[in-house]
Amino acid sequence: MAKIDAKEIRKQYLEGVDSFSDTFPDIASQYNHFTGSCFADGELSAGQKHLSALAISIKDADDTCIVYHMDQCIHHGCTEQQIKETLAVAAAFGGGAAMSSAVTSGLEAYAQLKEDK
Repeated sequence: MAKIDAKEIRKQYLEGVDSFSDTFPDIASQYNHFTGSCFADGELSAGQKHLSALAISIKDADDTCIVYHMDQCIHHGCTEQQIKETLAVAAAFGGGAAMSSAVTSGLEAYAQLKEDK
């Protein structure tokens, strides 16, 4: 089974964001302001919001978003148990395809990115 390279995916994502920002600085600024507001602490903590986004990413089988939101979950102090419960809920909701993403990309991203913290 091919494993994802979470650190490479994160690197490519950040490079892509930089390139997009260089080309479209106004759009990138507005998007970053919007998403920054969405993921800021509120009634839900930033970590809880990234757990929600992680679940959606698992359901969509989007490796880039899985890596990004996994990284943010770890950054915001989500525990391994919280992350694994989120993967389980995504799998329960999304069926076999989401289960596949959860137990491959999700767990692999967690293992690789947790090393950095």
